[in-house]
Amino acid sequence: MSYRQTRSKPSDALQTSLDSGTYSTRESLVEGSNERQLKPFSSSDQSRRDLIALARGFLQTLFAFVLLVICLWQFSKLQFLNKWEQRAFNMLSILLSGIASLGLGSLLGYLGSMLRWPLLARTKYQMQDVDSILGMARLIGSLRLIKRHVRERRISPTTFIVTAYLITNVLGRLSVAIFGLAYNMMDNTGIRHPILATNWASASWTNHADTATKEVYGPDPFDSEAAEGKAATLLNLSGDDNPYLVSDFRVSNSTLKEPVGPNDVEYSYQLKDFKEGYAILSNRIVHSTANCSLIEIGEGQYWRWNNWERTGPFGWGKDTHNVVSSVLQGSNESNTEFPQWISIENDYENDIFSQIYIACGYYAWECWPTLTETTANESHQIQPHERFFPSTSLYSLSALGKDQYGNSTQNYTLYTNDFSSSSFGPAALDGACYDYFFSMPLNETYWNDSRLWVSSLVARLPIVAITYANTVLPQYTRDTHSNQTAGTAYLRTSLEVNWHRVTLITVGIVVGQILAILVVLCYCNGVYTRDDSHLATAELLKTVINRFDGGKLMTGEELAVSLDGVLGAPVSYGTRGGQDGSPPEVDLASGLDANFPPLPPGQRFWRNSC
Repeated sequence: MSYRQTRSKPSDALQTSLDSGTYSTRESLVEGSNERQLKPFSSSDQSRRDLIALARGFLQTLFAFVLLVICLWQFSKLQFLNKWEQRAFNMLSILLSGIASLGLGSLLGYLGSMLRWPLLARTKYQMQDVDSILGMARLIGSLRLIKRHVRERRISPTTFIVTAYLITNVLGRLSVAIFGLAYNMMDNTGIRHPILATNWASASWTNHADTATKEVYGPDPFDSEAAEGKAATLLNLSGDDNPYLVSDFRVSNSTLKEPVGPNDVEYSYQLKDFKEGYAILSNRIVHSTANCSLIEIGEGQYWRWNNWERTGPFGWGKDTHNVVSSVLQGSNESNTEFPQWISIENDYENDIFSQIYIACGYYAWECWPTLTETTANESHQIQPHERFFPSTSLYSLSALGKDQYGNSTQNYTLYTNDFSSSSFGPAALDGACYDYFFSMPLNETYWNDSRLWVSSLVARLPIVAITYANTVLPQYTRDTHSNQTAGTAYLRTSLEVNWHRVTLITVGIVVGQILAILVVLCYCNGVYTRDDSHLATAELLKTVINRFDGGKLMTGEELAVSLDGVLGAPVSYGTRGGQDGSPPEVDLASGLDANFPPLPPGQRFWRNSC
């Protein structure tokens, strides 16, 4: 006899010695219990409790799945996840998966507790099997029964049912892990290229430097070869295939508006920024506008033509000190060939005059150009201190030096250039002095076309220079104003979700839950089920346990073996008739009725569910 069985003997003796002393107390307790009869088992109440417990487990799992799908959807919309977003996603995905697994475990455990009763009712079992079936909701209980049946070669339908439940229980609890196949953290590496802007401050001809002609270009004004090379490089004067027509003054990526006013011609160019070698539009547009009028030159006098009206004559010569007279005199004495581009500098104020002149033999053009800058939508004009380019002096730079003229009686100096044809390209002013247009008497149509043509020529030159410089000048990072223009490596983590898999997994688990519930309800149909509380199970086992005393210190296996020896016959779950028309009573013993008669309609347990 085992140690526990040996220790049960003093307990039996002690119990015998106390029987006589406690007889009256026990009798009073029995009488009190008879006066307060326990409420009989109600099948309808138990069925409602079963459905509520199953619905609770099902809804808990479904709610966790819905939240998990929402979590995947929200985080997958982010282009990349920072460290804290990755941590938040990991926490939420693990938490929601755990809640879903808890819901599945609760549901499957309750289904196992319901399966016990039809299994115990279908045949008779030894107490060792009864103990395993009553604990089959736990994995260890199912494994113990299967192991015993296999070891003792007692394979039966009960073995297969418990095995099927065990597999379903394990796979169901682990099925949430399949969600890991539906999404993945992707690490994307690459080079982040900054947006580069042209560093206009690096050009001496912007408003960030002294724009006086003789200071800007460096070479002596009479160093014609160096001067022409510098001008052609900066202004990119090549490409004028046919300068006789306005339509031929095209500038890549610029817009020609002709005319924008009664006498004005305007070119506009939207500055470009650069990213990965490709040009992108910036938020600034440069507008170049010019208005030119004709000056007819005679012997010692000149006439002005405005709106096809001739005014004059006005005198010019050494004794005349106005600007036009000085321009005509300097042009006449200059060694520069016609046509001449003439700009004027104030010697005292070191400032450039707003107007420029194009001089020919018998006439000249007086032009008033203006350079402005606006935002991309042209709704806001850039303030002078924020501009990249000067408003007028940029036009005078074209007068870079074959010659300069001035005398002691004047407070300004004239600079001239003819832009003659060279290896750098055709002459920029070719056609400006085409005599066919100005044979006397003047033709109004020719005069008007030529006026617009010359205005286009003047307005075009700064735009050509800016367009060319926009691509060749040094660049800096637009956002940080840094000279570090190379790209930087980056690592971006994003959430990739396969929504097809998410749908299949979610639908599969939910449908699997529903099928498991329906199968168990169908199998339990017509059997009185009990809840899974220990007190309810103890009350049911009281009939067989009372046949044996002294086993309180035994293990479950030792107690089952002892009970089998005392009972001498296997037991099953069944009913016995109630007294005085009361509902039938359920018990776990031998010789019980395996039929569970229908209860009144209000207490019938899910009989028509299958």
